Amino acid sequence: MISTYDKTTEASDTALERLRESLKSIIPPEAIALTCGSYARREATVGSDLDFYVLVPALDDSSEPEWFTRAKDAITEVVTKPPSAGGAFESLIQIHDLLNNFGGDKDTNQTITRRMLYLLEGEYLTNETEFKRIRRNIIERYVSETRDDRHIAQYLLNDIIRYWRTITVDYAFKTQEVGKPWAIRNIKLVFSRKLIYASGLFSVAMTHNRNQEEKIETLESLFSIPPLKRIEYICGKANTQELVTSYNRFLSQIDNKEMRSHLETISKENRDTDQKFRELKDEGYRFGTELLAAFNNTFPADHPIHRAVIF
Repeated sequence: MISTYDKTTEASDTALERLRESLKSIIPPEAIALTCGSYARREATVGSDLDFYVLVPALDDSSEPEWFTRAKDAITEVVTKPPSAGGAFESLIQIHDLLNNFGGDKDTNQTITRRMLYLLEGEYLTNETEFKRIRRNIIERYVSETRDDRHIAQYLLNDIIRYWRTITVDYAFKTQEVGKPWAIRNIKLVFSRKLIYASGLFSVAMTHNRNQEEKIETLESLFSIPPLKRIEYICGKANTQELVTSYNRFLSQIDNKEMRSHLETISKENRDTDQKFRELKDEGYRFGTELLAAFNNTFPADHPIHRAVIF
């Protein structure tokens, strides 16, 4: 039987190939177009938008380049729903800005979002070679701070944890102060956002007892795999069967137009009584439980990842 994830993977791959074909004659050769989000994770469902941005060597203060306008039009022909207004995507970004300012005053919510998603779920749309080179450069920057073979890539782990905490706080801000639909964001937080975080956490754990080059190559290899498949690869199918089943239940519900519409209109006052929402929340708790079980079954109690996550 074909799972929902199999279906979304096929649909996502088809869209990515169409986008690559459309953009290869539009994006300049020195630039790199890439996507994050559901299409990159191979989870595109009903109502999915395409989170993308373009890396360029330099930016000036002039108006938007003509080629970028044409690129956005070409993307809209494949994925009609645009990214959220005012977010980290649908923009031109200097390569220098992505490769520098790890922490500090200039590392805003948007910059850490772009950097972390580049690693944890990014997928190229143009210039695959440069896309991979930049991903390796980011990994090298993080791993260079690791003292010896037995240590995990703690610097990277800290930023992955910081990003996870950032999006959980950002969820509260957007739903409480900005007034955006809260239920669908809540469900995504306990499924897809948690999956991204866990896939990064598990990947860093795999850098234990490896020399610097091996740490870099391990992370390069793991980050080239979509998050759900990455966790399945690291932990093994036997340890992730229930986890994957739970995630498929989430995808099947989020791929239902009626359910998606329902989640976008539930008021917070009904969160304890709305049966559809409660069923998805309960599934989210099961998913989290299965993630934790996979983590503990894969990495024994004396593995340094356990202490590093807490202290």
